[in-house]
Amino acid sequence: MKKLLDIGIITGAHGVKGEIKVLPISADASNFHSLKKVLIKGTPYIVTSVRFVKNQALLKLDTINDRTTADTCKGNYVSITREQAVPLEKDTYYMEDIIGCDVFEKNEFTGVITDIIETGSNDVYDIDGSDGKYRRQILLPAIKSVVLNIDIVNKRIDVLIPKGLLDDEYI
Repeated sequence: MKKLLDIGIITGAHGVKGEIKVLPISADASNFHSLKKVLIKGTPYIVTSVRFVKNQALLKLDTINDRTTADTCKGNYVSITREQAVPLEKDTYYMEDIIGCDVFEKNEFTGVITDIIETGSNDVYDIDGSDGKYRRQILLPAIKSVVLNIDIVNKRIDVLIPKGLLDDEYI
């Protein structure tokens, strides 16, 4: 598992005093209010203030004091250590821990999760199955009847692909 968790991507500067605009990529953006320290490209910063404008968090960091410096951060991720992260509920995982996991159906390699699509009702795992038993992309709903076991430590997910999901007539 990665030691750092990406929580947002910097979209630019805000104002002239060095605030950075961050588009949250975490499920609960209100967690930004509890941030004390963040990392950008491995450099630690102390968060001195957080506020929201529309769907973006505006962060003021201790050593970024002008727009020019804030602009240099654009396009980078804001990260935190796992210790800073809000504890997860049972049977929930960080997306970046799921992405990259090997997927197996009945102990046969099916593919690797390359992305997670958030649909609102449930997530969908985008599986690159080009080297797996079906030799194709698979979009798999992340629901309990389909995802049987998740082992983050060993980067393995066991699934049961529903009948009809891979029928070509529905593609």
